[in-house]
Amino acid sequence: MMLSYCNAILGDGKRHRVKATVTTDHPASHYGQPVIVLEDGDALDLTSWVLCQYEVVQATQKEREQVERLLSNVGLRP
Repeated sequence: MMLSYCNAILGDGKRHRVKATVTTDHPASHYGQPVIVLEDGDALDLTSWVLCQYEVVQATQKEREQVERLLSNVGLRP
């Protein structure tokens, strides 16, 4: 899946793209809850999702459903 983000706080303020996956096979996943893992192997936390204005650019239907489920569990929408 491909995400875009804008790090206006500490970055250059431009939108960037990054590859990511949604998985439950990561130490940040608890009780089978999916997490978004960036290409460097780090899990994307929800604070960064909001502050960096992450958006799904390209994803399979299954990935979109997983991201929607993950974000809706905390009251956010993709």
